[in-house]
Amino acid sequence: MKRSLLIITLLLFSFSSFAQTNVRFGFTTSPGISWYSADSKYLDSKGTRFSFNYGAIVDLVIDNNERYTISSGITIDMSGGKLAGISSDSIPLGSSSLTTKVQYLEIPLSLKLRSNESANNLTYYGSLGIVNSFRIRSRGDYEYNSVGEESVSEENIKVNNLPFYPSNIKKISPYHLALQFEGGVEFRVSDNTALVGGLYFRNGFTNVVDDNDKERVVARAIGLRVAVMF
Repeated sequence: MKRSLLIITLLLFSFSSFAQTNVRFGFTTSPGISWYSADSKYLDSKGTRFSFNYGAIVDLVIDNNERYTISSGITIDMSGGKLAGISSDSIPLGSSSLTTKVQYLEIPLSLKLRSNESANNLTYYGSLGIVNSFRIRSRGDYEYNSVGEESVSEENIKVNNLPFYPSNIKKISPYHLALQFEGGVEFRVSDNTALVGGLYFRNGFTNVVDDNDKERVVARAIGLRVAVMF
């Protein structure tokens, strides 16, 4: 995976060197917080976890004033959340919890609007787009307790058909789609280099849990964007 990311980064850099007037290339890193939102009678979200995103990004300028760009790239995202089973009067008492640690290969696609540059070299921006996430790896810390059964507590195990009170979690879905809003500021430090700082909010569309749609769980995240553009 590291080799693939390096090859793609080199290709993006090569392309940008041949189209410097229309393409901006950069690197990004984004610390943040992720969590799950469960629409279910039997599952509930029980906390957040630290998330981290890094990779290569590219802006394609689509107007003569350089105010509108189409933004994309390839990044690695490490995120997750915590789920807990919900007991009810009709179901024997029991409990379960799963804190996931999921790694994704992501391809974002967004439309960015930039302001005119101010006298102090600042440019403000806002963007709206989607993030395509392809699961690379999913692990979790798992606890399971039920009447008449032996308690289970395991750390950093593969998320694969786990007994999850009162149903099962088969696995983390291989694909996840999310809507992302972002806003921030660019500071031009030279003719060809700018530093970027911003905030984003990501709201998932598709189900994170692959269990034949018995349970619906979406992922959400907020984070800090730090990047350098060339």
